[in-house]
Amino acid sequence: MHPTKLSRRHFLAFCAGTAPALLAPPAVWAATRARTRPAPTGASVEIALSAGESSAPILPGAATKVWRYQAELRNGRAGTLSSLGDASYLGPILRLHPGDRFRARISNHLPEATTVHWHGLHLPSDMDGQPRLPIEPGATFTAEFPIRDRPGIYWYHPHPHGANGGRTGYQVYHGLAGLLIIESPAEEALGLPAGAYDLPVVIQDRRFDDHNQVVYLGQGMSAMHERMMGFLGDRILVNGRPDYRVEVATRPYRLRLLNGSNSRIYKLAWSDGGPVTILGVQGGLLTRPLNRPYLTLAPAERADLWVDFGQHAVGDELRLVSQAFEANMMSGMMGGGGKGSSGGGMMGGGAVPQERRGGGGAGEQERAHRLGAAGRWSGLSGGLCAGRPRVSGMAG
Repeated sequence: MHPTKLSRRHFLAFCAGTAPALLAPPAVWAATRARTRPAPTGASVEIALSAGESSAPILPGAATKVWRYQAELRNGRAGTLSSLGDASYLGPILRLHPGDRFRARISNHLPEATTVHWHGLHLPSDMDGQPRLPIEPGATFTAEFPIRDRPGIYWYHPHPHGANGGRTGYQVYHGLAGLLIIESPAEEALGLPAGAYDLPVVIQDRRFDDHNQVVYLGQGMSAMHERMMGFLGDRILVNGRPDYRVEVATRPYRLRLLNGSNSRIYKLAWSDGGPVTILGVQGGLLTRPLNRPYLTLAPAERADLWVDFGQHAVGDELRLVSQAFEANMMSGMMGGGGKGSSGGGMMGGGAVPQERRGGGGAGEQERAHRLGAAGRWSGLSGGLCAGRPRVSGMAG
């Protein structure tokens, strides 16, 4: 099988502004770790969640057929549900608090059975979207459970069985996925970037045909190989969009990353060689922030990053790139091995975020986010690292 190459396109961009912000001292930071299993308070959050067929304007030209989660808040706090934008096929972001009693009435409007799995949460097995409890087309299921996990980044997606290795990979690939973020007053007291300065970043790779429709798995032996070794796209999307760009202010930001790709691994680093500051991982905040030269993010993994765009001049560009790296023996067996590169498989490199600041006075220092502006932080792209791309991974 030939390696899957990424297109040479940027897909995420931000523009920065200046405002001082400090990370919390380690003692305060550690205090957020104290209660890992809070008791339910009786607070109720209820949503109606549906999975159905839809379309999205992902590429120029014809709209792409997708499967999409849509949600309505029936009871709970304002801000419980938020969107990644009208152009995104991804499900709404769901924000919960430790101690909430959460209820989701799930409706299946798909042509096949599905489930909803609450990835990373501790909850009763019969509420967790297990394949043994499918929601048939036209049916509904109510999931109800207390939120007992620490503040952190989680997500929800289908987990059904099916022919040829199951339908989880297919359904996620066609759009069924959404972020779930647990927040708490204790974490908010740390003074981390919040609101407009707390940005979700869902990274996925996709293949499209000549009619802008997503392609999942090849034909014949190619399809069998991809089921066993991992299906890889040749284009990177961020928050459901290609060439994604957002202006940012020259000040600190919090980035909530999810690798929502079926098989691709990313080795993320800043293009200027600056450290990647890791606030937390999928289990919540770390005892103290860590500075590392890069961050490796495998499928379904999440990371909580801090970046100060005020460290660069207005008008600069800063990219988060996915660097090439060496595959281990197992990766080699699962897709050709060798050296990962900009286009390559799970080891695929490329550019992730790039930030640029336009000139001007103080009025530009704290400006609203705009898409496609001159100042930007660009997302992942392929073709920025030399070397022959390799493929690896496992399709879900």
